[in-house]
Amino acid sequence: MLGEKRSRGAFYGEVPKGVPETGQAKGSGRQIAQPPERKAERMVPENGIRIGTWEGEGNEEAREPGDIQEERPLEAVGKDTVETVTKAPEALEEPDGVWNVSSTRTTPPLRTQDLFFHAEDNRRNFAEILKEVQAYLAKEYSELVLDNGSEEARQQIRRFAGKYIQDQRIAVDGLTTRQLIDEIYSEMAEFGFLTKYIYSKDIEEIDVNAWDDVEVQYAGGVTRKLDEHFDSPEHALNVVRRMLHVSGMVLDDASPCVLGHLSKNIRIAVLKAPVVDADVGIAASIRIVNPQNMTREDFIQGGTATGQMLDFLAECIRYGISVCVAGATSSGKTTLLGWLLTTIPDKKRIYTIENGSRELALVRREDGRVMNSIIHTLTRDSENERQKVDQIALLDMTLRFNPDVVVVGEMRGPEANAAQEAARTGMAVVTTIHSMSCDATYRRMVSLCKRAVDMSDETLLGFVTEAYPIVAFCKQLENKERRLMEIMECEILGDGTRRFRPLFQYRIQENRVENGSFVITGEHRQVNPISESLARRLMENGMPQTILERLTRMP
Repeated sequence: MLGEKRSRGAFYGEVPKGVPETGQAKGSGRQIAQPPERKAERMVPENGIRIGTWEGEGNEEAREPGDIQEERPLEAVGKDTVETVTKAPEALEEPDGVWNVSSTRTTPPLRTQDLFFHAEDNRRNFAEILKEVQAYLAKEYSELVLDNGSEEARQQIRRFAGKYIQDQRIAVDGLTTRQLIDEIYSEMAEFGFLTKYIYSKDIEEIDVNAWDDVEVQYAGGVTRKLDEHFDSPEHALNVVRRMLHVSGMVLDDASPCVLGHLSKNIRIAVLKAPVVDADVGIAASIRIVNPQNMTREDFIQGGTATGQMLDFLAECIRYGISVCVAGATSSGKTTLLGWLLTTIPDKKRIYTIENGSRELALVRREDGRVMNSIIHTLTRDSENERQKVDQIALLDMTLRFNPDVVVVGEMRGPEANAAQEAARTGMAVVTTIHSMSCDATYRRMVSLCKRAVDMSDETLLGFVTEAYPIVAFCKQLENKERRLMEIMECEILGDGTRRFRPLFQYRIQENRVENGSFVITGEHRQVNPISESLARRLMENGMPQTILERLTRMP
């Protein structure tokens, strides 16, 4: 056994690693005396202890890779005896043990790490160690590296990496052995320092501007630049490629612009050279949609909207009126949309379409039983056109499922034309779009529809205003607060002309700076009741008269 061999070397003249050849014990000023010849004497172990063997000997499963042997002194009759036991790496302690020896010779105190794991012998920087461990695992356990998506493979990576670090006596200043193993595992099987931010409930977005410039945006809208960053452009590229591997996407010179996802609620957009400079490495935006169970009261107390505005939007969707929620990035579109969909009665059938990653979670269970009627669908990207499933294809399937409400997660391409066609069949379509105001939303829809069909702007404007009578515009203000700025109706007059009719607005009364912070004051107010044409549609769709009367008059 390794422990027995090194013990004899320490006491009988054989000089193993970690013990100086001068005969002086490392870390001690005392000399090791050479013992006289002795006859073998019977060793008396403590009860239940086996001498010089693994406690699980005969059963290899009892010893995990990465376990360490530790030696400690035993009381023996007439001779120094060493007990070898197995301890897991994380349980290993480093006490200064004193050897019990015969009074006829002098023996210096030796520490267990002097014999087995003297870290100072092999201290290097983390990046060098990471490359070494990666090369070792790629050579010896290549199947694990290729299959690092499974939980079993990830745990084996941790185990074998830990064993290699301990066998090679590797250490990094400022890190314990266990911490070093955790860092190596995170770099190889996870996403390095980004892992804790990606799975944090408080983070909405991670922006990688360059390998040494990373920012995070919190749920409250505050953006902070991180002190942490990648080790090099190549390191950043390797980590991001591992992220894209989850969704089967490849980032290389042939495809330097890639969209992918990490899970149902995390999507990632990446650029690499030559689209960005080679010394930058990569630029990436990781969008994290953390399900926040926002309630009506949360929106009201936070100043996002009034109860009257929220109730109006919910009632429109409930009674078959299509609604488009517009706004810029991080304006709160998806959060508002998610809450509105929870107000739909359970008996209504909802069909959702999302692009690449799922942000909506609408299935509601009670006692293990599904209470509502939800069909969640996702697009699938592929270089093979026969395997590709886009939003247009999923919209074409909607009529086969007889939904009451169709949800298009976001319109940003030719699917806008298919969505407006579905809305004009009588189904309530709820969607989001990037735009800068309510009236600009319709012009943005027209430009997206023209990617699919060759029609005049006037014709398409007539289609989209008919499809979406209601547009709600969200905005993130300079102080990072989110406001539902306007709800507008597009009224269709008797002669076919359109008139934009603001119903609710948020009016800013004052902007000022106090102690370096922006202070914005304003208020929501109703500016017009709904039109007669919209009231007639709501009546035909079953809205109770009491609710309708409230909407058709000013407070």
